[in-house]
Amino acid sequence: MWATWCGSCRDELPHLQELYENVKEYPGIQIVTFNADEDVGLVAPFVKEEGYTFPVLLANSFVWGQLKLSGIPQNWIVDPKGAWTWIQGGFDVRNPNWKQEIIQKLEAVQASK
Repeated sequence: MWATWCGSCRDELPHLQELYENVKEYPGIQIVTFNADEDVGLVAPFVKEEGYTFPVLLANSFVWGQLKLSGIPQNWIVDPKGAWTWIQGGFDVRNPNWKQEIIQKLEAVQASK
């Protein structure tokens, strides 16, 4: 989950794009992002300007209404049965291994099905 106005999200999104490029052909793994912007008109121009190609769902009311989150960005890994197996709040820009760690988590979930 992310928003155009979120500084930590902006730090994370280039890494998320790399992750998406690395796993988009993996069978059974799908990267989907939920955007939390109130002004949905900001999202498409931002995504285009930054060159992001990962899927974006406009989800403001879901993020802030149903999930009642206290902050973003937030990442989840959901197994094929719909169970949340991992949640990360925030983004540590100092972690150079973030992408590889996420790929390992995704592969572990994929292997356990």
